[in-house]
Amino acid sequence: MSGRSCEACGRAIPAEIFVQGGENEIFCPWCATSQSAAAAPATVAVSVEAGHPKVRRIVEGDAITYATRMGSCFGWAWLIFTLFHGSFMFYGMAKGVVKVNGRNANPEWWYFALLALFYTPFFLVGFAFTVSRYTVRLSPGQLRVRWRILPGLGWTWELATGAEVAVRQSFRGTAENSRPVKAIVVSSQGQEIDFGSLLAKDIKAFLVAAIQDYYGEPPVPARADFLT
Repeated sequence: MSGRSCEACGRAIPAEIFVQGGENEIFCPWCATSQSAAAAPATVAVSVEAGHPKVRRIVEGDAITYATRMGSCFGWAWLIFTLFHGSFMFYGMAKGVVKVNGRNANPEWWYFALLALFYTPFFLVGFAFTVSRYTVRLSPGQLRVRWRILPGLGWTWELATGAEVAVRQSFRGTAENSRPVKAIVVSSQGQEIDFGSLLAKDIKAFLVAAIQDYYGEPPVPARADFLT
């Protein structure tokens, strides 16, 4: 079980390192960075067996799939505003006067089609932050992550898994309200994928624990003795 994440590389540091270190200075086994006890509080243990109220678990033989939705307040506010604004524009076009070449004309159906096309990307942004779904499928030879805004619309990440699979939370360039947020990063056999930057913190912590529980923690590299 991880005691905390490294302040420098973001990888999980096994709790036994802190227990064995006692009052001595603690170093990250991955990047050898000294850890400050005050700067990085210990993470709360996550129970995979207990599950998460916002994450659905599906067992299919040796494979396990975890599914969750975004459901952010920002997304719902965006959708409500877009719906209100779009309804106002459609009503105005239906009741207003349309001029074509300086002459009054009734709005044609394709006027409404063009207006609907204009609002489509705005609704997709709202759907991406509200009803979009992440599905993380864990199997012995492959980890597959699907993000779907709507059925058939989204992205898929796949990672071939070997004997060692490392999972951690690390910054990958995404910010929320000008604050950097961490993504879930999974690496194996020299390859890595990252996803879920804007998921809720508790959901990210649960998915990290679930992936780690399925594949096991990679062996801790031996600490090198440097000559002084």
